[in-house]
Amino acid sequence: MDIIIFDLRGRFAHFRKFYTNSSSLSYAIPPRTAVMGIVAAILGLPRDSYYERFSREKMYIAVRKMNSTRNIMQTVNYIKATDDKSVMLPKEHTQIPFEIVTGKNGVTYRIYVHNEDKELMNELMYRCMNRKPYFSPYLGAAPFGCNISFIARTNGKLLQDSNYIEISSAANTSNIMDGGLQIGEEDIMLLKEKMPSEILNDRVLTKASSYLFDSHGNSLRLKLTCGFYHLNYGKTSENILFM
Repeated sequence: MDIIIFDLRGRFAHFRKFYTNSSSLSYAIPPRTAVMGIVAAILGLPRDSYYERFSREKMYIAVRKMNSTRNIMQTVNYIKATDDKSVMLPKEHTQIPFEIVTGKNGVTYRIYVHNEDKELMNELMYRCMNRKPYFSPYLGAAPFGCNISFIARTNGKLLQDSNYIEISSAANTSNIMDGGLQIGEEDIMLLKEKMPSEILNDRVLTKASSYLFDSHGNSLRLKLTCGFYHLNYGKTSENILFM
């Protein structure tokens, strides 16, 4: 399988949880739907035009958390603006708690993408390699811009194994056997988050799944009920699961 790998680096991130209330809580990693939007921005695709092309049947996406992060809460003032004057001299505002993901050196996510459209893959590779996104990407919220670093374009090999396998990407819990998590002496902090994975053209959520990963970015040793993809690029050899 033809796979493009690139990193997204930024100082802050906010990926709003779809089930949160007035408080804007954030996922620790970008959901599949957020990565769809980031790839669409890099390619310059019009808003709401890519859901069919980037469906789970046509586009495969995996996310790896590359560093340890922490969450901080800030308060954001939202103003009620009905005309130009109310923007400059607002009379009403609402304070909303806003959760931000950050780290000692910011946040970094490794993104793995495969699409059946070869022209799309070539265009994505060109824009990532030359750091020429059509639109500037950001990590979930417009103020949180990010840089793109092209890592590799490689061939992923689909494998099956009934033993414990080191998986470096976020893993769908439905693909993990009961009792299929091996915890050793590593310093890990497990996170399990329910995130959107599929939306329709009218932006209606059609599928949400639970994903397991380590907050520090370490691989997890798992027994799987499905196949996984083995990748070799540069000095890196790893296994991933698509979301």
